[in-house]
Amino acid sequence: MTTFGPLIIEEGLKQSTEIKQRSTVRGIIKNEHNQVLMVYSKAFDDYTFPGGGVKPGETHEDALKRELAEEIGAISLNIIRLCGTTEELRHCIRGTDNVYHQTSYYYLCEVQTFGPQKLMGREAIHGLEPTWIDIDQAIFKNNLVLKNELHQQKGLKTVLQRENLVLNKLKGHEL
Repeated sequence: MTTFGPLIIEEGLKQSTEIKQRSTVRGIIKNEHNQVLMVYSKAFDDYTFPGGGVKPGETHEDALKRELAEEIGAISLNIIRLCGTTEELRHCIRGTDNVYHQTSYYYLCEVQTFGPQKLMGREAIHGLEPTWIDIDQAIFKNNLVLKNELHQQKGLKTVLQRENLVLNKLKGHEL
């Protein structure tokens, strides 16, 4: 399995007696114009790969199908293969001092049929919109907002570092 880069460590982590393990799955979906399908967040003004956390007892395949149905409206999905992983040591996104060792698994996917999004909780609040975008444009936009106040909140500091790491690996590479 390919690791897309070194361990990403959030600045300001406090010593924790317990580091919780968290797994996420994310879809890499490309079109014939070499664009990727990302979710644009109106609240954060950034681009991330569609996906999210794996629930206890859930397989990666089930989690990916659930998350892509929610975020991009994927009804019929073909998971082609695992492309690689990223690893982060980061705060919980709820702003607490809890520390997570998060492994994100990126899967190359094809979506045959799209329907309406089924945004849940934070996804709806953040105003997620599926968007086809050139890889360079997504990287450029994410770099513009990477150090702004919104992206310096506990649990959010590593998100765009992770996504840009994967986007940079995708540049010019055939999956």
